[in-house]
Amino acid sequence: MAKTFIINCYLDGKEIDELRKAANKFSTSTVVSYEKITSDYKVAQDIGAVVISGSEARIVKASDRAKFAGVMELIESCRLPILGVCFGHQLLCSVFGATTASMSHPIIDQFRDVNVMQSGDIFARFKQGQAIPLVQYHSDFVLKESLDGAGFRLLADSASCEVEAVKHRTNPFYGVQFHPERITIGNETHPEGHKVIENFYVNVVKRF
Repeated sequence: MAKTFIINCYLDGKEIDELRKAANKFSTSTVVSYEKITSDYKVAQDIGAVVISGSEARIVKASDRAKFAGVMELIESCRLPILGVCFGHQLLCSVFGATTASMSHPIIDQFRDVNVMQSGDIFARFKQGQAIPLVQYHSDFVLKESLDGAGFRLLADSASCEVEAVKHRTNPFYGVQFHPERITIGNETHPEGHKVIENFYVNVVKRF
């Protein structure tokens, strides 16, 4: 079983719990705060995948982005499969030159339908054109028009966000704007998010 290196981009360490527990269904993991990721940081040899969490930080703020310079350098040098979640997705895309912007109406902890544009890989077992209920919690997003120049393919979108999931054209790097680790809000539960995480391990990590 591949071991996962989870980069905690949250300012509050407890926020990582849902993502860690979801990943641990399919892999053992180690969690390290973004603050400890410096330019000379070396990922352990027993690591088979990297997951980059969400954050309260804003990708559109230069002062916030500066805090993650070490994480961005790690992404640049990484050759292992990567899954970036929410802020982690925005950070991943930014490293390769994609641009970001602020939403006119931020989405705060809601299920929204995400439209699968390309099945397979992280969307295996879902059909092209299928709408999947997934948790959204973000104020910023990646601009669709910048994806091609950054080397990414668009895998999913939604009515509220033009880029919901991406795949790098040459590297095993994936980014999702939604939070697949969270499948319950109040009395409402949808398991599709954990299926996306499982697909990452079964169809990307194990085949790497």
